[in-house]
Amino acid sequence: MRSRLFWKIFLPFWILQTCIMLFLAYRVHSSFGPDRPWWVQPERRAMPVLARYATWRYSTRGQDGLRELFHDIALEKRSAYWLFDDQMHELSGYWMPEEARDAVRRALQNQGIANTHHGTFLVEKAADSKGRVFVFAGEFFFPPLLHSLPGSVLVVILFSSLLTSLVCAVLAQYITRPILRLRDAAHAIARGNLDARAGLRGNTRRDEIADLVKDFDTMAGEIRDLVESNKRMLMGASHDLRSPISRIRVAISLVAMAPEAERRELLDRIELELLRLNEMIEQILTVARLESGQIKPGAEPISLKQVIGEAVEDARFEASQTNVEIAYDESWPELMVNGEENMLRSAFENVLRNAIFYSGEDGRVEVNVRCESGTATITVKDNGPGVPEVALPKLFNPFYRVDDARGVSTGGSGLGLSIVSGAVKFHNGAVRARNVQPHGLEIIIELPLESQQTAVGLSKIL
Repeated sequence: MRSRLFWKIFLPFWILQTCIMLFLAYRVHSSFGPDRPWWVQPERRAMPVLARYATWRYSTRGQDGLRELFHDIALEKRSAYWLFDDQMHELSGYWMPEEARDAVRRALQNQGIANTHHGTFLVEKAADSKGRVFVFAGEFFFPPLLHSLPGSVLVVILFSSLLTSLVCAVLAQYITRPILRLRDAAHAIARGNLDARAGLRGNTRRDEIADLVKDFDTMAGEIRDLVESNKRMLMGASHDLRSPISRIRVAISLVAMAPEAERRELLDRIELELLRLNEMIEQILTVARLESGQIKPGAEPISLKQVIGEAVEDARFEASQTNVEIAYDESWPELMVNGEENMLRSAFENVLRNAIFYSGEDGRVEVNVRCESGTATITVKDNGPGVPEVALPKLFNPFYRVDDARGVSTGGSGLGLSIVSGAVKFHNGAVRARNVQPHGLEIIIELPLESQQTAVGLSKIL
């Protein structure tokens, strides 16, 4: 079944080319008609013979013989013949149109041919045995359009019509096929099949419609990832919220039956779980606010050196419990960015906390800052096991964990790097992760500076 768009493309093209071909045929017909009446060329070659024969026939058999001859050689709606004496009196007695005499006179002055609205007049002079001069005239009417065109011209027109019709059909199919695939893919996605795609593998098409199909497939992939991310977030939030709530319920049930010495310990446990629950809910709300754009960008100048320095000091205090070394050199120039200081500090703290955790006992975390072309680049590298390459783009998704590569139990909610990504994007920056050799993970944060600063700050890695 052809689409409506197919017919909207095909029919106008086909009608247009048909009109062009008909106009061309008419012009050819008109051009050959008055100026080059090719269809009378055989009759023109026969005119001298017919003129002598008609003259002889009239001389020997009179008007009746002449009428009989003209009746035999004339074709209905195609040709008519007359014979005139030297005084231009018609001798056969056949009816003739009013312009015939004038056309015959013009033909005598124009090499034996003259055109009228109805056809073409050919004339030829002849003399009988007595020396009398006669004028033999024939009128040849314009043939129908298809008969008036030379065979080669008619073949070209018909072939061109068929060829252009085929080209129109192929072009319409070429345009509408990907659009139909787009429609089918959109319907499939609407029915819940988020893996539906409009593009075809191996398709080498390069045009705007192909770009539209690719963009649609990219959009479909983003929608699928977003839906899966939301599902994963819901499942992760449900699981992570259920665990402290379950522990709180158990502790509450034990408080009533526990002796006084243990009651204080259970209440401390309940308080700890409530703090964890409150922190997790706050992280979830922070991610939701960042993704929804509810937090409006601030314009407060922030000292990047101060924010990173404070985050590193706090991280060193936490790292002392696992004997993790944090290498950081503050000998880089003062750099200013616009934004929210607390949010930016929280992003650096999350990155550092994550690096400390995965570096393990006696690990090492390296912090580096440099400035190039008005952009500050902050890198935090640990010496942990790294992550699979396919997992790198997903690290900043909410509740995403790579437990098999980064540890069986992280003890976190999987929201830390998601908050980092939201905070960096909030400051018009970019964040990405990459594996380093021989092992380890490096988080790279790029932030635009308040103004163009050409000085380059580079901290030495200790």
